[in-house]
Amino acid sequence: MSDIRIALHVEPDGDAPMHVDEVDDLGLTLGERFDAAGAPYEGAYEVTPSSSAQVLPTAFHKLLGDITVNPIPSNYGLITWNGSTITVS
Repeated sequence: MSDIRIALHVEPDGDAPMHVDEVDDLGLTLGERFDAAGAPYEGAYEVTPSSSAQVLPTAFHKLLGDITVNPIPSNYGLITWNGSTITVS
């Protein structure tokens, strides 16, 4: 898990007593739901493997669901050539 640093500015409100010491690690733990800033991701949430890399442009976006990577379809074949033999697998 990577560290996330967040600048925190606290202003007293009303008569509530508050004291904050300088601490390097507050031990903040986020629950399962974290409402990150960013626009919702509007691209594909389902992809099928191919012979080239596929990039889902999700950086700095909120994902509104799980991304599914489908299995390689059974009718996909791989053709290789070693210089003298063609192999279909």
